[in-house]
Amino acid sequence: METIFLTTAKRILRNFLSLSVTEIISKIITFLATIYLARILEVENFGRINFASAIFAYFLLISNSGLMTLGTREVARNRGVLRIYVGDIIPLRLFLAAISFLLLVLVVFLIPKPLDVKFLIIFYGFSLFPLALSLEWCFQGIERMEFVGFARVLGCLVYFLLVIGVMKNSAQVLILPYLFLAGNAIASIFLFYVLIKKFGVIKYNFNPQNWWKLLKQASPMGFAWLMIQIYNNFDTVMLSFMKSDKEVGLYNAAYKIILGLFFIGGIYIISIFPVISKYYKESMEKLKTLLSYSAKLMIILGLPLGVGGMVLAKPIMDFFYGPQYDGGIIAFRILIWYVVVSFICMIYANSLLACNREKKYAMGVAFSAIINIGLNALLIPRFSLKGAAFATVVSEVVLLIYSYIEFNKIIKLEIKKFFLKPLFSAVLMGEILYLNMNKNLFLLIAIGIGVYVSGLFLTKGISKEDIKVIRCQLMNSKIV
Repeated sequence: METIFLTTAKRILRNFLSLSVTEIISKIITFLATIYLARILEVENFGRINFASAIFAYFLLISNSGLMTLGTREVARNRGVLRIYVGDIIPLRLFLAAISFLLLVLVVFLIPKPLDVKFLIIFYGFSLFPLALSLEWCFQGIERMEFVGFARVLGCLVYFLLVIGVMKNSAQVLILPYLFLAGNAIASIFLFYVLIKKFGVIKYNFNPQNWWKLLKQASPMGFAWLMIQIYNNFDTVMLSFMKSDKEVGLYNAAYKIILGLFFIGGIYIISIFPVISKYYKESMEKLKTLLSYSAKLMIILGLPLGVGGMVLAKPIMDFFYGPQYDGGIIAFRILIWYVVVSFICMIYANSLLACNREKKYAMGVAFSAIINIGLNALLIPRFSLKGAAFATVVSEVVLLIYSYIEFNKIIKLEIKKFFLKPLFSAVLMGEILYLNMNKNLFLLIAIGIGVYVSGLFLTKGISKEDIKVIRCQLMNSKIV
């Protein structure tokens, strides 16, 4: 059993490293493009492109409809069905993308926005088609994350080079969606090329009966993703309608940094998702061990981000965007706790999906989305972007509580014992940072990391057993 665990651990580590390295690169590339756009487009136009992206994201869900999560889960359990699922899902997603685009055009001309904003949304809508062709879910299912990572880097790099080469001022804002389209198209083409090289030409099935079965099976996951997008993007949409494009720009400047931090937890969850799905069928003992270590890791990673982000919010925002975006600092200080809560929530919520509890998961995110809509409607008119940020954090806390209760019906994971020592180390780090705020940002980050890691070792927040497991994963030695 130890040998099997170590083999699995090595595979998770390989997938995590493959995705994390490439995700870091792609996030940096995308973020550099975002900073460049934020500076040349001015705050109002930056708000407009984020509003258009938020509207586009809702229609993207129609072509997803939970099919990507379903495909990943089923291929992870039985690789023999890969060709069947690819052959059914790709044409179905293209069909859904066509319907989604028509609906997007209809809705866009009904909303009370200027004509240039409407065209901006429609132009983003063209990317529904290359994204419908994405095979990331397939390669995640067979645990070949290196191809997923490379495709993301390639797509982001194409987008970045086009943005830097083409975008020079606010007058060119309507060109941006086409650059986004080009990056997504290149990434999808690359994954198709790899698929054909490894598995040969796939036969695609235009069978409405099979499509209906897949949609019924994936519908709880599709509904869940819709609800997630509501509380991920609804704040931007409501800010745009209730306030101004400037406030949307300030809010999203802060939010983009927050999203950049998600890769740390998100990539790890993607890496272990196929393993959770397998262990649920094979061994509850191994599943509990995996998730216990994972929960501890997410807490250790999340807490210093929350405390450090609170203290360093102003120098971080000023470094990336300049003083013209200082109005977004308060949103950043609130939203950073969304990262902390989400890191822990990922363990429980995604495990519900992997363990065939998609309906329970869908109910949880639906309830969280309702809370989000209500809080946004209540708080944005009075508190603007502060209210939107608070609504986002509270919604995620609600989802965490729900997912914790539901998953403990499958396996009881006691995580309270993992909090105290990382929290002590993070608070100590925060105090040191606050007392040295006059120093360079990168020096402060280095000091923070050093203090936090030292605190963990001194309090034994990282135990010898943890180090031994990590060493075994890296060196393939036995746990004794």
